[in-house]
Amino acid sequence: MTADELVVRFPEIPSDLHGEPILADFATAFDAYLQSAAKPSACSTDRSPENQAYMKLIAPMDIYRYGLTSREKVIAQLAELVQAYAVSADQFEDAMFERLSESP
Repeated sequence: MTADELVVRFPEIPSDLHGEPILADFATAFDAYLQSAAKPSACSTDRSPENQAYMKLIAPMDIYRYGLTSREKVIAQLAELVQAYAVSADQFEDAMFERLSESP
């Protein structure tokens, strides 16, 4: 996935992040997860893998859109996600879906 495809798929990504180089790295690294990521409904307490992917990967940018965090912080979060994935995709995935495996 390219950064352009990412922002089309998730219009909640603020426009001032569209040109950030980390967004291109993010889109490439997480392509497989982003293809199926889905925002959970507001009242949902049960999260699917698609919802978990959205919450881990897209939600920080959505929170920034509402002014609840700084631009610098969200860019740093994106860089941390990309770095963690580069170190070990398996460990990253285990952490992203950990709550699902703990559910009864």
